[in-house]
Amino acid sequence: MPQNPQEDLPCIPFSAEDADAGAYWDLREACLRHGLLPSFRHGVLLDVAMVAPWDEVAVSALRKLTHQEVRRFRIAEPDFDRAVTGLESRGTAGAPQARSSSGREVPPRPEAWEFHRFSAREIAGELVRFAFAAGASDILLDEQESWMDVSVKLGGRREMLPPVEKGSASALLKAFKEIAGMGTQATPVPQSGAATFPAAGGRSADLRIEITPTVHGESLVARVQDRQLQLDRMRTLPFPHAWQAAAALACLRQAQGLIVATGPTGSGKTTTLYSCLGQLDRSALNIRTLEDPVEFIVPGITQIPVGADTGRTFEPGLRSLLRQAPDVILLGEIRDRAAAQTCIEAVDTGHLILATLHTRDAVGAVARLLDLGLTGRPIASSLLLAIGQRLVRRLCPACRREGPPTRLQALHFERHRLPVPAVLRSQGGCARCGGSGERGVAPIFEFFQPAGSDALAGLIGAADRGSFDERALRSRWVEMGGSPLVREALLLAAAGDIAHSEALKFEPDPPV
Repeated sequence: MPQNPQEDLPCIPFSAEDADAGAYWDLREACLRHGLLPSFRHGVLLDVAMVAPWDEVAVSALRKLTHQEVRRFRIAEPDFDRAVTGLESRGTAGAPQARSSSGREVPPRPEAWEFHRFSAREIAGELVRFAFAAGASDILLDEQESWMDVSVKLGGRREMLPPVEKGSASALLKAFKEIAGMGTQATPVPQSGAATFPAAGGRSADLRIEITPTVHGESLVARVQDRQLQLDRMRTLPFPHAWQAAAALACLRQAQGLIVATGPTGSGKTTTLYSCLGQLDRSALNIRTLEDPVEFIVPGITQIPVGADTGRTFEPGLRSLLRQAPDVILLGEIRDRAAAQTCIEAVDTGHLILATLHTRDAVGAVARLLDLGLTGRPIASSLLLAIGQRLVRRLCPACRREGPPTRLQALHFERHRLPVPAVLRSQGGCARCGGSGERGVAPIFEFFQPAGSDALAGLIGAADRGSFDERALRSRWVEMGGSPLVREALLLAAAGDIAHSEALKFEPDPPV
């Protein structure tokens, strides 16, 4: 058995891009002597990757050298060697700077939170403006035992910012609570609020704030949205292929039916459905939404919030809405059997329903609706279109590298009946992308349309919860020309927009 519990820690993948280059050169001698690499530093905090994180002598020496609290995690020795080689080859270049999820230039990330010079509310404003300019989807504040972690979510990836010392953490949380009109005292139950904050370029950042009690204090997550950008996105459909846009428009012209967007949290499902609403004539149609909470305000659409704070839930809210003569309804999420059944009833009475559904992919929408208690026949007759979507990381066009595909990569393209490209591109690393090799994200979509195929509708109509064969339905869909997420990602890889490794994330059975 290990003498130290940290000997049981799993090894975390690590490369030169994950290191704080400036801190490495400041601590180079200690790094090489003790087999460690700094990944993040600021104020009282220093995160280090170590080959032997149980080496208390090395940790003690590092604390004395830096006068910082050391947080450690384990990396493999080959990863350490490769990272050092990469850092040494680049010279004394500074640490990576923040980058926008949309690929645009953004202000440098904050180096310190100067509570001795500015009020907590001014610090909160600085953080919001940075997140907004960077295109971040969320701001995250997490109180720890001796400090507060501060981070933003960029392109689906968490980016750490300088931490806040424990003595200033409560003041920063209080500032966000005041901005959102919440009670400022810590409570044993979660709190929710919203606010609009002035940001760059005369625009405003719309914040949706959730605060939850934790073992060390409180955790805040603030969803950051650019309302004007969202309204601009509603003017066009986000789908990259003309056939996808044509299929969506054909479904939107139907007087009744169900359109669902599927995917994990943060994949853009609601944005996609709002873009679909943007193609409809809001002056001629009675369009209403039920959302928990309302994502952003849209002129010409009646939006109704549901949730614990409102005393309304989706199913009774939808039944009430059906008495208001709507033509089109957007339902924030089909969460339970009652809501699913009411959606089908609404379709049967002549309504077009758009909704989100948490499933792995578009075909999985059928299994999810069966799990919610529906039977195959009403699903087959109501479901016009299921859209599966994800976000993938774009390669930086300034530094992406080229090389011939490997045997396994070629096999992957052939498996999905795609021509093998002569070259594939992979991550490089430059100042414009902060050394990551990636800049921004791209959406990929898969379209499953059972209503347009007697064969698919027949398989669904005969299904029930106990006998449904999802694999057979998916195989039949692909045989008939369906393009799954992995194939869409391979097309982007062939075009040089993303690395092949991104496509592997959507492959249930990777090539071997």
